[in-house]
Amino acid sequence: MKKLLAITLLPLAVYAQGYSDVYDGYSYFSIGMESASYSEDFFSSSLGENVHSSAKASSPVYISGALVRINHRYDFSMDMSSTLLPTQSDEQWSGSTSGLLQTNQFDSTINSMQFLGHYKFTNNHRFVLGSTYKLDSYKRYTFKDANGNYLNQLDSNGNDTGVKLGLSQERVATLYATTGYWYESIPHASLGNIRFKANTLVSLPVWNEASNTAFEKITFNSTSGYKLEANVYAGYPLMKGLEIGLFAGYSEQKKSGTDTAADGRTKWPENTLKVTQAGVSVVWNFTKE
Repeated sequence: MKKLLAITLLPLAVYAQGYSDVYDGYSYFSIGMESASYSEDFFSSSLGENVHSSAKASSPVYISGALVRINHRYDFSMDMSSTLLPTQSDEQWSGSTSGLLQTNQFDSTINSMQFLGHYKFTNNHRFVLGSTYKLDSYKRYTFKDANGNYLNQLDSNGNDTGVKLGLSQERVATLYATTGYWYESIPHASLGNIRFKANTLVSLPVWNEASNTAFEKITFNSTSGYKLEANVYAGYPLMKGLEIGLFAGYSEQKKSGTDTAADGRTKWPENTLKVTQAGVSVVWNFTKE
């Protein structure tokens, strides 16, 4: 009976050992396109109405990263994303009652670094916890009024100087605490099989610094808001250790409420950034035996 039990359990032991070993790590890089939609909302006391801005731009994006296997229970992942070449688009500012107020040219550069620890319920299903650092930059230039006339700078008394408004750059650095769910369907580069990967993540800001070149020596540090993210990937092995696939992702980042600086005039409005990404990934691990 003991021999029979040992023979019966032997395949399970072999399977369990292989199950933990074959889900090893991998590295990857991706090239694709991202579509960014940015908007701001605030109440203008001078106009006596709500003001809304909107801008959309599509740019090439580069993503790279790795999944590092620690042991049968824990993994670690890192993912870096950056806009390669910002493209300019039109940004429009509209009042809730008066309609179009202003237009300008707009481009955005979106950079992200994400580090996550994985707790594996199984090799397929994982709880992840870590941090995300984002550095977003928005440039505005060629300011015009609703009639298409160039807008000029104003002096301290509010008088027109006759000098056109120049370039202004807004820079927002944010550190998030990130958690969520991660799924890996099968081991990387399993010959003859399509591999799927997916995750859904929720992030809350724990530190922030926002500044604008148009307002000297003024920074904002609001940590109100959130970031939601979902990513999917499907890949097929080209050879042992090498895989190629397609990826897609969506994120929504919101800063809640309008902050006002000590001068009582300078504001950092409520804003929302929505980003969709898609493209091609190459995944490899040439240490696979």
